[in-house]
This record gives sequence, C-alpha cells and structure tokens, in this order.
Amino acid sequence: MKNSLLAVLIGLIITGCGGGSNDTNTSIPPPVTEVKPTVAQGSINRVDYKNNTIEVNGHTYMVERVEYGIQPLSITTLKPNMMVEVAMLERSGAVVSVEPTIVGSVSLIHPDRKSFMVNGVTLSFTLDPQIDLGDWVMVSSLPQATADGLGYKVLSVIKIEQEDVAGQYEIEGRLSELDQNTKTFKLGTSTKVLFSPDVIEDNAVLKDGQWVEVKGYMVNNEFTATEVEVETYDDSDNDYEIEGIVTWVNSNKTEFELNARGRFVVNAQTRFEDGNKNHLVSGELVEVTAVNGIAKEIEFENDFGGETGTWHEFERKGIVTAVYQDHFVLGGENYYLDAYTEFDDLLTVNTLNGQYVDIEGVIINGKYVVREIEREND
Repeated sequence: MKNSLLAVLIGLIITGCGGGSNDTNTSIPPPVTEVKPTVAQGSINRVDYKNNTIEVNGHTYMVERVEYGIQPLSITTLKPNMMVEVAMLERSGAVVSVEPTIVGSVSLIHPDRKSFMVNGVTLSFTLDPQIDLGDWVMVSSLPQATADGLGYKVLSVIKIEQEDVAGQYEIEGRLSELDQNTKTFKLGTSTKVLFSPDVIEDNAVLKDGQWVEVKGYMVNNEFTATEVEVETYDDSDNDYEIEGIVTWVNSNKTEFELNARGRFVVNAQTRFEDGNKNHLVSGELVEVTAVNGIAKEIEFENDFGGETGTWHEFERKGIVTAVYQDHFVLGGENYYLDAYTEFDDLLTVNTLNGQYVDIEGVIINGKYVVREIEREND
C-alpha cells in the first residue's frame, strides 16, 4: 500500500514539473514581425554604409536609392540627424529623399563658431571645423519658438558639394508679410523672397501662415524663387509616420498642429505610446502615424534633449467689435488670421463682426495668431 502511494506521488511530481514529452507550454512563440510605415519622415538615427541601411523613427530600411529632388545622391551623403523622407518600394528597398530645411553657402561664421548664416538666416549651432566660409551645406532643423517668432532648432549641418544640389539654394519656413503687389514675402524671421506667379507649384494660393519650401538663388541678400511649394501633411492618405514638434494644441486636445505646417485630429481610436493625451502640449517632440489627417498613433520622444523654446498659447472669449482683412478686434486687442485659422459653427470672416466667440491660438512674432474660432454660448 505504501509503495503504491509513493509511486502515485512520484508520478504527480514528475507531471507537475513538466516532465511529459507532450507539454505544449514549452512551445516557442513565433517571432514578431516589424510593421513599418509605408512612408516615414524624420531624422536619421544611424547609417550602416556596409549593409546599405538607415534607421529612421526606430525603423531600419534597406536603401534602394537616395535623391534630392530629381538629383541622385550616394548613400554616403546620408548622415545622422539629417531630415529625410523614406518611401518603401514593394519588392526592393526604400527610396530616401533628403529633406533639408536650408541649402546654400555659408556667408558668415561667428568667431566662436557657435552661430553662422546661410541664405540670410542666422542659425545657432556649433559648426564642424571642416566647414568654412563659402562652403555649401545642408541644414536640417525643427521649428523653435524664439523671441522673434518661429525659428529653427538646428539638428545637423552637413557639408556638401555644390554640384550635388545643382547649385540650387533652398529654404523652408513660415510665410509672412505677403505682398501681391511687389510679389514678395518674408520667410522665417528675416529672409525676403521675390517670386512670380508661374513658380508656384500646383496652382496654390499663397497665404500668410503657410509653411513653404522655396528653391532658387540668392542675389544681394534677397532670395529669388524659381519654385515655391506649400508644404502640408493634411492630405496624406497612406500610413504616414512623421517626426516633429507640436506647435499648437486646442484646449480639449482633439486637434493639434505639427511642425507649423499641418493639423491632425485626435479621436477615441488614437493610441498613445510613452505618454498619454495630457502630454500632448506645444514643444513636445512626437512621432505621429496618420491617415487622411487623423492621428492613429502618437509616440512621445521622451529622450529628446533639444530645446525648442517656450511656446505661448492663448484662449480668449468676447464680442468681435471690428473685422479687417487679416485681423479682427476683440476686447480692444488685435487677433490675426492666417492660412491655418479654422472657423467652426458656420462662422466666416464675413459673419464674424458682432459675434460672441471663443478663440484659441499661438503667439508668433508678438502677434496673437488665431488657430480656432467658435461661437460661445455661455
């Protein structure tokens, strides 16, 4: 009897320890396959020249070709912190489009080499000792709030050969002071641009507040445009992952602006990584995966060490007492309209006067620029 009981106990112990040869708990789970976005835009984390790969937004891509516009480039042109757009091809690797903020020759270097000038823009960044006056460079940056308005947080300055960009200058920035009579506008805080209607891409209508990419050449500290393209993210209809700075958020966090050039909707299906909805504030570096202007996923880059300035937002309520071409008056203060001002509740510029409204916006160049206007029923 004791021997039989002992045999049963030993059998139970062996079974409990997983001694059976058919134990399914020891099976190895299948490997997780990385799902990469169809299109990704952001700064390069690293480049592996030997294996012909780059990492952008945490994803590794096999490089099929590199280009700047229609100009082919070598993969050796790619460096960490350069801004690029990566588009996956079906059967081969990916097309990497270099997306600098500024391309041109260095016209001024401060003695301590911590600031320099390209295309009429003074930038703060410690230059590589190999970069001298007259050298051509590609500057990659993110938007930065400055005392003078919307500036540039420089990520990298890469020396290039002039023939690699066909001797063409480029600058991106927020358009302001548009004058259709003189055919001029200001880009960023200082660069004056001369243009003609035939150089505007896609028959776009230029408006103050747009983020535009301008190519052309510099003459006597003025930028003459040969191509003007309005940049926006709103019409992206693929899985599009974008790295950038949040430049405005509405009060209920249902909409936000990225890199001062496009707006995304946040809804109940939006997923958050490394943070939550409360962390969605101006100045944060995020990666946004979007389809048709709706944010599917927002990932917070908490290890970002760059200073993007102090972003000043505002909200006001009151009765509009006067309306002009580019601004209106509320409570004795001027509030400005631009390309990204959104009117809700069937409001328009023509019906704004006398309305009791709730407005939200951001301060740019000392001006209160409205991002959202809605009727106030309180």
